Amino acid sequence: MDFDIPDELRALVEVVRDFRRRELDPIEVDYLLAGRLDSAVRDRLDAIARTSGLWALEVPEEYGGQGLGLLGVCLVAEEMFKHPAMYLFGGNPEPVLFEGTEEQKQRYLRPVIAGERRGCYAFTEPDAGSDMAGMRTRAVRKGDHWEISGSKTFISRADEADFVILYATTEMADGRRGTTCFLVDKGTPGFEVSRVIPTMGDGWEPCELTFDNCRVPDANRLGGIGEGWSLGGEQLTHGRIKIASYQLGIARRSIDLAVDWARQRTTWGKPIASRQAVQWMLADSEVELQAARLMVYRAAWMADQGRDAQNEAFMAKLCATEMAQRVTDRCLQILGGLGYTKETPIQSFYRQVRLWRIGHGTSEILRWMIARNLLGSAARD
Repeated sequence: MDFDIPDELRALVEVVRDFRRRELDPIEVDYLLAGRLDSAVRDRLDAIARTSGLWALEVPEEYGGQGLGLLGVCLVAEEMFKHPAMYLFGGNPEPVLFEGTEEQKQRYLRPVIAGERRGCYAFTEPDAGSDMAGMRTRAVRKGDHWEISGSKTFISRADEADFVILYATTEMADGRRGTTCFLVDKGTPGFEVSRVIPTMGDGWEPCELTFDNCRVPDANRLGGIGEGWSLGGEQLTHGRIKIASYQLGIARRSIDLAVDWARQRTTWGKPIASRQAVQWMLADSEVELQAARLMVYRAAWMADQGRDAQNEAFMAKLCATEMAQRVTDRCLQILGGLGYTKETPIQSFYRQVRLWRIGHGTSEILRWMIARNLLGSAARD
């Protein structure tokens, strides 16, 4: 296929680049020292994004969005992740919400697009991450409602969310257990955000959620009983490709910082750019970044064509996250002590990437799934 980027997407990236340089770059040091983006700052950025036409980029035009495909979304994310704040433009619901009923769309989907409500999704449990079959949070039907009990952990932005897209185990008509998706509003009796979990990374403080006989009406069931696996799988594929694109921006900015420093930093009368060790670290980093970029773009393009991109998403996320970890490590080494300080973004990128190698499927899980797709039934014997 031809990987030439359409002119309209190139123009959009220029608009996004201007937004990043104008609004985010001046507050970079403040962000790095604080380790988080203040909510008032985030609200201001959201307001500017709205007036700049950068809101609801992923939302189909029929819902009032910009109708941007996944390749365009990845290009935007790549540009935005050159800044460590992990800020992305709002108004983009989780993909699974588009599968809701018209009534559910009015209560959840459209308010998210309008910026009136925020949602989060909850897969992970203390004893079940990538293994959805090990999920213990259970929903039991009681007439026209469900009683949900269990716990979730490492749920992003749950403390700021108005509702949770919850995956729980349920009993199907034939007696088998399946996974079903529910929309649970904040404030529903029996549901609480138990705690915010401090982490080593900037800008990511996930939450633990507790459900104790939480009563949820059947009208809040998203999709059919036992269909949660297919709904969740589609959402994870979309998310993995986006996460892979984040790494491209992180690596690009890290390399650029290291190149600038190598040109100006001198030892024994010569810039360190003249040292072969530094040259090779930069050369390896650039080659790996360019290779990962092609893999990510191809996966996004396939998804836009309506093709099954699940395996490509596995490979893109695995390749890009491990690439970014190596690149940030090399670039931090080139900057030396300066790279370790909180006044430069590489140390923040380094810790950030460590998270992306875990979330939405660990590197080990992704390797396992790629191998299963290669080997077929032989991998299961």
